[in-house]
Amino acid sequence: MEKLAPLLSEVALHRGEVVFPDGGAVNHVYFPSSAVLSVVTVMRDGRYIESNTIGREGGAGLLDAASNAVSYHRVFAQVPGSAFRLPAEAFRTQLTESPDFARLLFRHALADAAQTQQFVACNLLHSAEQRLARWLLMTADRTGSPAFSLTQEYMAVMTGVQRTTVSALASDFKERGLIRYSRGNIEITDLPGLRKTSCECAGVAHALFLSRRDAA
Repeated sequence: MEKLAPLLSEVALHRGEVVFPDGGAVNHVYFPSSAVLSVVTVMRDGRYIESNTIGREGGAGLLDAASNAVSYHRVFAQVPGSAFRLPAEAFRTQLTESPDFARLLFRHALADAAQTQQFVACNLLHSAEQRLARWLLMTADRTGSPAFSLTQEYMAVMTGVQRTTVSALASDFKERGLIRYSRGNIEITDLPGLRKTSCECAGVAHALFLSRRDAA
């Protein structure tokens, strides 16, 4: 931290702002503090779906920067907020100089891969209602708050369903007292109830979130 702190710069990320375009160079790595980043896989026809979510527990572009590779996914801010940015070259240098730093990266990468694999199973096996509840719980973890700014458009992308389906589910959650939702602002009002509505993947995601946060 003593070596890297002077090279960190705090940046404000706006909703929808692209941090890494798919196929673009990774010149910086990002460590969100209040923002939440979405990693999406883009199809040839322009459709895309989320494959990972990154908040205050991790960083974006870490493996790409470590290997000096381009980004194979699009990464953008789904929840606006702040993040710390570090030049990729300084990140690579520190990895070669500090075995402890490299070990943290490997631990993070393992947890990241486990979460992505869990998402694949979740998207195939669990209902849209369960996936939306899981994703809202994950976003609360990553922002550190039960209230955050989020549109139905992005909720549809993250859960892989139509916007009309998300609208109906959000209205149902609101009627059941699980959330408050108005003009793109969400507040979780019944955390135990939302956990019951979600699938087992929410618990797995939470445990992986804690493992990465505690490792750092």
